[in-house]
This record gives sequence, C-alpha cells and structure tokens, in this order.
Amino acid sequence: MTTASSVRADAVLAVLRPDVRELTANVDAAVLRPADQTALDRADRARIALRVALVNDEQDHADELAAELDSVAGDGAADVVRDVERWAELSEPQQALLAHCEQVALDPADVSVAEIGELREQGFGTAQVVAAAQVVAATSFRIRLLRGLRLVEEADGGSVAQPANSIEVGSTADGCELPTPDEAFPQMRWVPWVEADSFDVALRHDPEALEACSAIYNAIMSDPAELAVADRELAALAASLRTGCELSSGVHGRRQVELSDDRITSVALAEAGPASVPDQRQRAIVDAAGALSPTPAALKPEHIARLREVGLTTEGIRDLIAVAAMSAWTNRLAMTLGNATTRDTDW
Repeated sequence: MTTASSVRADAVLAVLRPDVRELTANVDAAVLRPADQTALDRADRARIALRVALVNDEQDHADELAAELDSVAGDGAADVVRDVERWAELSEPQQALLAHCEQVALDPADVSVAEIGELREQGFGTAQVVAAAQVVAATSFRIRLLRGLRLVEEADGGSVAQPANSIEVGSTADGCELPTPDEAFPQMRWVPWVEADSFDVALRHDPEALEACSAIYNAIMSDPAELAVADRELAALAASLRTGCELSSGVHGRRQVELSDDRITSVALAEAGPASVPDQRQRAIVDAAGALSPTPAALKPEHIARLREVGLTTEGIRDLIAVAAMSAWTNRLAMTLGNATTRDTDW
C-alpha cells in the first residue's frame, strides 16, 4: 500500500547508505507484515505501531499506520487507537497489550517484570510479548531515523542557521576521580522476564524480526561508513545512557574504549554526564545522540549545526542518526524483556 506520507518517508530514507536503506525496508515487512502471524496478526501490530507513532508526535508516520490499520481491521479502527477513551471498545487483552506497549515506547525504564506477569494473566505467551516488543522497538527506530534525517535535509537546504554557540556546551567535570573502564562497564548478566535463558534466545521467539534487527544492527554499527566505528560506539553509549539501558551502555562503553584506546571519555560520560566530555567533536556527537533518545525526541536543528561546526559531513551525521535510532530499538528490547545485573541471581 502506498500513501502520500509513505512516499515522503521513502524520499527521506533514500539518502541512507544503500545497505542500510534496503535493510530498513526489510524491517517494515518483517515486523509489521511477517509471513508468520501466529503470535500477533497485522491488525495487532499496526495498532501498536500507530500508538508508538502517536506518543512520539510523529504525525506523518501515524497517518500512514492509521491507513494500514483501517485497511486490515476496518474503517474506524485507527480512531479507536488514537482516542484512549475509546479503548474500551477493544478486548481487555488488547487494552492491556496496548497500554504496555505505550509505556515501552515512552520510557522503557519504567517497565518491570510485574507488567510481563500482567500480560501473562491476560493470556499472552512469550512469543506474543516478544513480538509486541519488536514492533514497539522497530517503530521507535524508524521514527527517530525519519526525524533525524529530515533535520539534516532541512539543514542542507539552507533553512537552518549555524551559529557558533548554537547549544550551550557547559563546563567539563574536571578533577573528579574516575573508575577504570572495567569498573565503569562491568560484564553484566541479562536475566530474562520471559521464557528464555539468554537475550538472543528470547528474541528467537520472533525469528523474522530478529533476523531483520540483527542485519540492520550489524550494518549500522560495523559496516564501512563515513563515521568511524569508535564514534558510532560513543553515540550508542550516549543514547543508551540517556535511555537508562545498563546492558547496552556496558557493551558500547567497553567497545568504544577498545576501539579508540581512550580510557577517559566513555568512562567520564557514564560517570559524570555530557558535561564531562571536553572534546568539542565528541561532545557534539554525545549531545545529538542523547537528544534523539527521549520520547518524543529532543533533537533540534541546532544539534545538526553543531555537528557540522565540529567537522562531521552530511554522511557522517546520517550515520550518527542511524546509530542513535538503532539504540532506541535495542534498548527497548533489553530493558523490557529482562533485566541486566552484575549479580549472580535469578529475578
């Protein structure tokens, strides 16, 4: 199905590297329209994705998803999702799932194992919970990708001024005693809240989404690109810290230290926040990635201007946006299907 908004979205995504652009298209098919709809059918997936777009204030994408939902569930189905007061027209399990997914989209740090238990009481099994999480996470990724790329396009069109001090940089956190990278980023154990013995096993309950997620993650984080891999890891760390994902923060923090041989920047960022990053190029990367993380995203034209000021090219900025958007996906899976801990315990 092609709509005016989907055409606009395709035009925005067309500027991505060919591999990432192709894999982004594959994500929509795998997550919203999978061949196997045993866990969640297309209507359920469209309802969830629409609600995620709405709480992210992404109206164009919401309109596209609303049209898709109406096409598979009947005219007016999208209106019910838009209006919380009409959720009573849905079944109790659908209401519970939609409310859970809205919270995952808004702030995954507030999701707990108790909510997974409540979904089980409504009759949802592990495959359904994982599939719903993938829809929320993948939609969160797409929304941030679109928003960031649109800002870059506007800047390239000359509509955004680039003042030297467009964003307050703040003072650095000098003089504080920092832990070692191993102390700041310890190896963590992921304790599942669903039926699985590891994070990867949990995601295998929705194999099509897992395949799509793994492929695009590897392309964005590891494949040759304008932005150096160490900078991509720094951006992913900043995004994960902003979201509050300890598992992802540890992974990206350790990786950034290994790649850059810089034992200070990532540790200082994790311990003292963005103000502790004195290098202006790294600070611009950290601020932009962090700004793309909340719901709705706080990325502004001024962030793009600062990235240009410190020397990032258009392609490099697009790479950074893809990394931060990808973190919104992986963070939501890690934080809402289980819990990261350094303790050897069962939760």
